[in-house]
Amino acid sequence: MDLKQALIVVISGFFGACGFALLFRVHKRRIIWATVGGGLVCIVYVVCVRYFNHEFFQNLFPALVGAIYSEIMARLTKSPTTTFLASAIIPLVPGAKLYYTMYNFIVSDMTAFHVALTETARISAGLAVGVILVSVFVHIINHRRFKQIYDID
Repeated sequence: MDLKQALIVVISGFFGACGFALLFRVHKRRIIWATVGGGLVCIVYVVCVRYFNHEFFQNLFPALVGAIYSEIMARLTKSPTTTFLASAIIPLVPGAKLYYTMYNFIVSDMTAFHVALTETARISAGLAVGVILVSVFVHIINHRRFKQIYDID
């Protein structure tokens, strides 16, 4: 991916995240932070595309960054994590891959269907694993903090 393509990915991810923040009716004070999350995730994605050849890892690390960013911003703005997570992760969702997966299935091109399905599954798995890892880690930290505050065994 050359510099021009990378800039297009980052800028479109930035504006795509902004559009989804507006669609999800994120409060106007939080729209810019949700949009920044989408841009940040796209920057990490561009770097990962350069250094990894596998779709799973190209999406795992941006999802990790997006989930960490969402958790931090949720604490700073005292709002739900999903407010930022949905807008940050949306540029990574494999919409075109999913479309071509279903299209190839409908036209009975099973070879192309299996290729597209495998790519879509790798991308989706990378996103899911990244978000789940951060969520579990935050849950463990909060559970330990809760136990210390209330002396629960």
